[in-house]
Amino acid sequence: MEILGIIFISLTLIFLTLAIYFYVSRDLDRYHRRVEERLQKLIDERGPAVVSQRDIQELKQELLSDIPVFHQLLLRFEVFNQLQAILRQAEFTNITVYKFVVSSLIGGFIVAALAAYFQRSFFVWLVSLIVVSLLPLFFVLSRRRRRFRLFIEQLPEALEMIVRSLQAGHSFSSALQAIATEMPNPVAREFGKAYEEQNLGLSMKVALENLAERVPIMDLKLCVTAILIQREVGGNLSEVLANISHTIRERFRIQGEIRVKTAQARLSGYIVSALPFILFFWINAANPKYLQSLYDHPMGMYILGTGIAMQIIGWLIIRKVVKIEI
Repeated sequence: MEILGIIFISLTLIFLTLAIYFYVSRDLDRYHRRVEERLQKLIDERGPAVVSQRDIQELKQELLSDIPVFHQLLLRFEVFNQLQAILRQAEFTNITVYKFVVSSLIGGFIVAALAAYFQRSFFVWLVSLIVVSLLPLFFVLSRRRRRFRLFIEQLPEALEMIVRSLQAGHSFSSALQAIATEMPNPVAREFGKAYEEQNLGLSMKVALENLAERVPIMDLKLCVTAILIQREVGGNLSEVLANISHTIRERFRIQGEIRVKTAQARLSGYIVSALPFILFFWINAANPKYLQSLYDHPMGMYILGTGIAMQIIGWLIIRKVVKIEI
């Protein structure tokens, strides 16, 4: 009966959340159509070069939720503002924070209810709910990390393009436009945003600061700081950017050497972390009764959970040891 109660509560929360969402948002379609008409009128008046569909989508996604009540509620918590920034940095511009959180929780409740039905344990229900609800966040963080890594790899080439443009007599704004049109994403998109912002009336200082805020990477902050200082006090900006580009490339080379020299330690960490799980599944397949007490006894699941948690902590410690920052 306890398990049935857990499942009933999970399903009730799921359907209650869906009912509230559809009830509150049923009149939003008409409002969205009015917004689209006003934005389309703005495009017709100023031209597509000034306001693009991507700009419209990003302008709409500044809301944490399409529902005003939930938007005002989420604004009170800084964690949701940070989550919105993470979603933008991972290029998930087509989903609001509210939809992301609700979808994650619904998926977590569904999987947790199924797990509780088969295992008949509150501990399994709780662990399943937490893990499955956090999986979308881990995916977003992973995609954000890959995008930042790709941006760092493309940054030296972008700086060299700025250097060549300045040496050829072009303005800094023209160099940003060249990066936006000739280089691949994500560098092209981020520098293109900076170019569009200053083209629409923002100062170059504010546009570059917004660029550094959208992509919080130390190398980019160093470049932006150098550019702003050179614009204030004067000097050879192309030489400064060339030196920064050379420094970034040298750091990439050193990081490659470190990865080669720490490959054995990283491989050992992966093997040591995976070995208990491999042995567990092998023993369970060879002799299921040997581990049956872990499933039947009330403390069995707690022992398994503690073992998994300790393995994860050990893997994180090994990863921290072999990870050398340059």
